[in-house]
Amino acid sequence: MWRLLIGTMAVILAASIEAVSAEDYPTRAITLVVPFPAGGGVDTVARIVGEKLSVALKQRIVIDNRASGGAILGARVVAKAAPDGYTLLLGHTGTLSINPNLYANVGYDPRTDFAPIGLIATIPIGLVVHPSVPAQSVADLIALARREPGRLTVGTSVIGSGGYMAAELFKDAARVDMTIVPYKGNLFVHQRPTTYKLSLI
Repeated sequence: MWRLLIGTMAVILAASIEAVSAEDYPTRAITLVVPFPAGGGVDTVARIVGEKLSVALKQRIVIDNRASGGAILGARVVAKAAPDGYTLLLGHTGTLSINPNLYANVGYDPRTDFAPIGLIATIPIGLVVHPSVPAQSVADLIALARREPGRLTVGTSVIGSGGYMAAELFKDAARVDMTIVPYKGNLFVHQRPTTYKLSLI
């Protein structure tokens, strides 16, 4: 099965927290901004990480879903937050590398507005077809797409996400014409399958 591994999902700070002494931090709840809807893959990772952080830091971690604008809004919120370590961002490939290169002005610079904490997850992208699609392999799918250009649709997360870019890459590499249908998040792709819908997750 065709797979593309994306590996730049990271929790990042909203600038440097050098001014915060290790003895004092944290003294109150920490907000972890997730620029995607609740229930999706990034949100799930955030809740797992948030629970572990809460135990380790002995402070409450508040998950704040800011799902809008292709994950740009959430990143902007964190970029503009006080650089005190109390507003964190669960960024990923789209947030940190794709969007800043895809759009003229996303309202933040990932190189200067955030301070990385570390890599916490890598997520594979799988190719999944609806049962009604007469394809038993990637080769079958490509042959079908070439016979019927424009007929197949690909459900992905928002424009600029890793899944969306993977779908575009697949179309280009396979030289096929398929319609990409971007949703607000991966959860919506799974909740709204239709006949002849391909999900690239």
